[in-house]
Amino acid sequence: MGIYDREYYRPDTVRPLRPWDNHSAVAMLIIANVVLFVADFLFTANSSALTRSLTLHPSALTHPWLWWQFATYGFAHADLGHLIFNMISLYFLGRAVEDRLGKWEFLRFYLVTLVLCGIVWSGMHVGEDLYLLGASGAVTAVSMLFVFFYPQATLLLWMVVPIKAWVLGVLIIVGNLFTPMTSDGSVAYDVHLVGAALAAGYHFGHWNLRFLVDWWGTARRFWQARSRGLRVHRPAPRDGQHAEPVGKTDEDLEADRILEKIYRDGEASLTRQERKFMERYSRKMRQRRK
Repeated sequence: MGIYDREYYRPDTVRPLRPWDNHSAVAMLIIANVVLFVADFLFTANSSALTRSLTLHPSALTHPWLWWQFATYGFAHADLGHLIFNMISLYFLGRAVEDRLGKWEFLRFYLVTLVLCGIVWSGMHVGEDLYLLGASGAVTAVSMLFVFFYPQATLLLWMVVPIKAWVLGVLIIVGNLFTPMTSDGSVAYDVHLVGAALAAGYHFGHWNLRFLVDWWGTARRFWQARSRGLRVHRPAPRDGQHAEPVGKTDEDLEADRILEKIYRDGEASLTRQERKFMERYSRKMRQRRK
């Protein structure tokens, strides 16, 4: 079966997704946020001690022992409405983005965006007595990535009004640019815009964050390449004899590696050279079957 006949090589349309998958990155993130919120409500005697311990303060930027706050603030929420709004957005838009990127690349994108939003926000508010909490920056990034991937998809605004995804993108940007002028400052609109900017960079810059954890894969491919250098000599068969199968060729092994990469990290993780190789390999396999 050629690569273009496979399920993961599909047009830029949202395919039907399962309502819930406990093993997906979206489910993991939602569960983590809900568990922390409930634990804070049940075990800290209404003092929100757990939530306050996870929040990010601008001073963390210059205090390395507080750098863990750049990740934890995204799992703390001010109230139930704050949590529900973020998790609903993550659920309805994040599943399609995860389906496009693959579980682990989606998780890397979400967490890296969370950290970078926190760092930028801290740099913009150094010396101010503020704190940041909530997944809004990363969720905005995921929402904008959905818009970039599927601009013509139809969404229901407020569960009622049908709009195209690109319209949602415009509303996100315009709303976060102009709402702060009339806001009381309790919403971090600047963080939302940073998340949107990171999504744009990721999409239009064709970024892939696999390099963050790819050292093991690089080492494994190195040793595979070395092992391929050793070949067993098989003499030509005599008349009336059939040649013994020699196993997979280098092309087959390379195709297997790329297919494994697609399964693990999503089709978006492929380089231009890998895409061209799979196109050639797919055509060759189809011709071989004729």
